Amino acid sequence: MAAKEAALGGICYIGPEKRQLDAFRMQERHPAATVGDLPEEVRLYIARLELENYDFKQEQAVGGNTIASLLGAVTLGVCYFGVHIQPVDSIWLYFIGLFLMISPWFHYRWAWNRNADALFPQRHGGPNLTDENIRKEWELEFLASRDPQDGSKL
Repeated sequence: MAAKEAALGGICYIGPEKRQLDAFRMQERHPAATVGDLPEEVRLYIARLELENYDFKQEQAVGGNTIASLLGAVTLGVCYFGVHIQPVDSIWLYFIGLFLMISPWFHYRWAWNRNADALFPQRHGGPNLTDENIRKEWELEFLASRDPQDGSKL
């Protein structure tokens, strides 16, 4: 079968559907609505959902890194003061505790930047993510509403 394949949103499309979607993407104005075309209430609702998602991701990043740092601080405390055990003479456990205490915050910085770039891709010249997601949903709905036999709308 000599059909071309293209991935859109994790779903594989073969043949004329792909060419038709490419034609939509190449038009000056995509048939799907943009964020600017939506009513003010809808734009505010979408913005609130995006911010809630961003806050959730940030809380997850902070929580995991805080737990890892606390584990490192507990390791250092046990090694130095000795809680129900004698203090440790080996320096390696101190290095492990220090690593556990400091390294999660490098990961946090990476996760924070990744989340900020996902919320504001325009910082690096990327497309408006909300507009792109609206286009994907429109294209998926367009393909789902077509008759597979003759390609006409149902």
